[in-house]
Order: sequence, then structure tokens, then C-alpha cells
Amino acid sequence: MIRIVATAEQIRRLNEADDGIELVDETGKRLGVVAREIDLEDLRLARARLESDQPRLSYTAVLDHLHGLETP
Repeated sequence: MIRIVATAEQIRRLNEADDGIELVDETGKRLGVVAREIDLEDLRLARARLESDQPRLSYTAVLDHLHGLETP
């Protein structure tokens, strides 16, 4: 296993993250993503949203919308 030691500034920024963390090199090329742990509150919210009668969009509808944003 490779060990990478974070600087104090990097540790501060990691501790501020409330969602995933993207790791990039000096050119901005993505090296990887670190997802935060899911806690019981996250599960409760997800279950409540699934049980609600709020309208939902399909995966395809979301992709279509995002592709539409790219086209001028």
C-alpha cells in the first residue's frame, strides 16, 4: 500500500469537505475520488425521499437535460 502524507493545509481542506473529495494532479487531471461515509441520517433522508410522492426524473431525462445544456 502506498502512503501519502498530507500537509496541514490539505488536512484542513479535507476536514471541511461535507461530500466527496476529488484528487487531481497539478494539471487538473483527475486521479481519483474519495467518497465520504454514509451515516444513519443519510440513510433516513434517502428512505424518506423514496417514500415521498414527490415527482422524480428518470436517469435518461436527467442526461437529456444535461446534454441540452451543452448545445447552444
